[in-house]
Amino acid sequence: MKVYIPETNTNRFVNFEGTRLLKTLKASLETCDVEYTSSVVDKFDVVHLISPLDDKKENDALERGIPVVVSAMFTESDPSCSFIEYKPHSTHEISVSNKTIHFLNESDLILVPSYQARNLLRESGVEKEIVVNPPGIDLSHFSRPAEGQKEVFYRYFREESYRDLVVAVGDYQTTDGMSVFLEVAREFPNILFYYFGPYSIDKASPKIRKTAQTSLKNVKFVGDVPDDVYESALLNAKIFLLPSYRPIGIVSLFEAIACRCQIIVRSQANLGGFLKEGKTAYLGEYSETLTSLCRDYLNQKISPTTEAAYEELSHYTLKSSGEQLKAIYQEVYNVHGFKGV
Repeated sequence: MKVYIPETNTNRFVNFEGTRLLKTLKASLETCDVEYTSSVVDKFDVVHLISPLDDKKENDALERGIPVVVSAMFTESDPSCSFIEYKPHSTHEISVSNKTIHFLNESDLILVPSYQARNLLRESGVEKEIVVNPPGIDLSHFSRPAEGQKEVFYRYFREESYRDLVVAVGDYQTTDGMSVFLEVAREFPNILFYYFGPYSIDKASPKIRKTAQTSLKNVKFVGDVPDDVYESALLNAKIFLLPSYRPIGIVSLFEAIACRCQIIVRSQANLGGFLKEGKTAYLGEYSETLTSLCRDYLNQKISPTTEAAYEELSHYTLKSSGEQLKAIYQEVYNVHGFKGV
């Protein structure tokens, strides 16, 4: 059994969520001795895609009689791998486009991170088989960082290493999450606030750029950064904030929990149901609630949920994920791969 997995993210975000998911998939397969390739000229038995922008790769595979597996809704903070969009004239309501529904219905099997994600796709008109299959994570990679890893962030951005840090992740498509971020930052001028997006804020819409133009010297809106810089930020972060209404990118969430960041999330974004209010995270429906939760945590008025979240995450290993993927690939090949070349 050999699986085709794209080399890097389909679009232009070299180190953002999509690429990190591809790395996770490959690491999971390595634990189970499943061969994979990123070369389209190789022979392979199954194709595994992660983005609706991979429609040409899907069509090529199906024309050759090779079954296609799609991982959907794992990386919703990454515009090049997102399967949902905001409804017209709304920053809160989400939907799945007809083009994306067609892409999913052309595949042979769809993997999603949660039952809620599966229900959303079903309600949107996706008819193909959908299997809930959360990703694995290498906890040792984050719990035992290389010497000097925590200092990488401060050196890269030339910040004083004694300053605490709050990290947020978003897609630079709406201002709702950014406004919360700025509100908290105003109250804590001695703490660094870094908002990581998929691209430079200069490439965002005029409305987004205007919101990001702040006189606050402790706030930075940054784009795609090297892996070691982003991981270093997580290792230092007091809070990992997901203030947008867009469903959580589970890859980013798992990495933050592995680094023992305190998770504070807009409750509408908790599509996976992985986070439990007051147990593994703090959830807030309204912007004011998110601001209050950040304030209370930084002022030590509420207790951390980091250890409980880490314990929950420990069940999602690369080995178990690899074994599940291996079985899934074999079943898909047995059912749909009889025409493979």
